[in-house]
Amino acid sequence: MECVDGSELTALFEYDDEQTAKNVSEFFKNFKRISRMAGEDPAALKSPAISDMPVSHGGGNHNEDRLVEHANATELAPKIMSDIRFALSHISKRSKSIIIGVYIDELTQESMADRILCSKTSFKGYKKIALNEFADSLSSPKTLLKIDLHETNGKGLVVG
Repeated sequence: MECVDGSELTALFEYDDEQTAKNVSEFFKNFKRISRMAGEDPAALKSPAISDMPVSHGGGNHNEDRLVEHANATELAPKIMSDIRFALSHISKRSKSIIIGVYIDELTQESMADRILCSKTSFKGYKKIALNEFADSLSSPKTLLKIDLHETNGKGLVVG
């Protein structure tokens, strides 16, 4: 059995919480597009039911490079959505409520503070916690893509 020094173990889990939260926020900027490409309704993340309604994608530029990019993105989108569902199911109830409220329902900071019964100042702290919990869960070895949005020592971590 391999021995790990306590300080080495602690260093493994030291992340820049501020930048990690920003990375998760950036990740969610593409969320609605990813959900469309996966053929899913973003609101389906609010409950365990998943929409299997067919989705049609319009035409567009048909050059070979764009088709390959689209095919790759379309193939990845359902896996990303699966990982998002996994991550949301493994964070606190409050954090899930915040992420769904902000990124799916697109509520304002004030509305979210009212929803979770706290001040706007407290909400900012809770949101940072929620985004960091999401990053932790999204990078789990149990996810399909092991997307790591943590920031450490000024260097972002990528798909594992």
